[in-house]
Amino acid sequence: MEQNLLEMLLNTDSVSGEEFALQDQLEAHMKPFADSCERDAVGDGIYTVNGKEPDNGRTSDNGKESDNGGRSNNGGSAGNSAGTGGRTILLAAHIDEIGLMVTGATEDGFLRVINAGVIRTRTYPGHGVKIRTENGILYGSVVMNPDAFKNGDMEAKHLLIDIGALSKEEALSNVRPGDTVVFDASIRHLQNGRIRARGLDDKTGVYTIMEALKRVREQGSVNTVMAAATAGEEISKHGARWVAERKRPDEAIIVDVTYTSDYDGMRDAEWGEVSLGKGPALCVNAICDKKMNRKLMKIAEQEGIPYQLEISSGKTCTDADEIHFAADGIPTALVSIPLRYMHTPAETADLQDLENTIRLLTAYLTQGE
Repeated sequence: MEQNLLEMLLNTDSVSGEEFALQDQLEAHMKPFADSCERDAVGDGIYTVNGKEPDNGRTSDNGKESDNGGRSNNGGSAGNSAGTGGRTILLAAHIDEIGLMVTGATEDGFLRVINAGVIRTRTYPGHGVKIRTENGILYGSVVMNPDAFKNGDMEAKHLLIDIGALSKEEALSNVRPGDTVVFDASIRHLQNGRIRARGLDDKTGVYTIMEALKRVREQGSVNTVMAAATAGEEISKHGARWVAERKRPDEAIIVDVTYTSDYDGMRDAEWGEVSLGKGPALCVNAICDKKMNRKLMKIAEQEGIPYQLEISSGKTCTDADEIHFAADGIPTALVSIPLRYMHTPAETADLQDLENTIRLLTAYLTQGE
């Protein structure tokens, strides 16, 4: 299991709107493994492995021309246009993370902030943070005072960050409004193959789709596979919409994280029982394609890959919501990585769940119809 990519993703902050530096690193990493690498104006990165003609040892079950149910792919379906008879499948996972944005400073040099994404405000007081500035990373501490937890309506606008500045002028000579802030939290390996870090939502997803793409390249497939590290999921999901509208795949699998129900305070989950270490969770709801879900379950059972089910009756609150409705409608499945303590500096996942997600995706992508 290649962990260098995961550690690279986790070590670089990428608050929504500031994904570009991390996308640069991901592109450098993925170039040797992809037939093409694309970037767009909003910060998406798309890596493609083209489908190959089936040989005597591998035949397509498709056996038909690339009509795609009457849907035009506008050049996105490289596999079909190449005559392989396979599908064009989009994998998507968001590369952005939650955080804060600087809005200004107080007269005595403390930074003021707002949220970028849905944060848990009460997890910030007393913690160290990193500020991404035009001149590099600065460090600070979130102000902790006796009233920090007495305010039942605490919001990001109530937080202040101490960077050591003595005045407003000094603070704003080092940090500009719009600079982004994340927890200064390290990657730590826990017992039983578990990992703790900031940003596992959803850099574990980016990691698994990129590793699956590498295995597809190595094993070969009749299908053309695109792996997209999307921008802006935590604030608007605009990156996923851009990718889906331009590429128009035959189908899409989104990989994100989901809440577990395996610890106190979460055991009465309404969406089903989801635990660390028991495999990826397949989402069952009206948006997720039943045929794709059945195929994923069948493959998992054939390959001996553990999986779980999560149930929802509305939107998924992931990139799947945008991709499903893009273009003329794209059949979509959601594969979720179990995660404890989401949107905190100590998100916790199980490395075996990541490996089983990669295995499931790879098996799905290398099969015909």
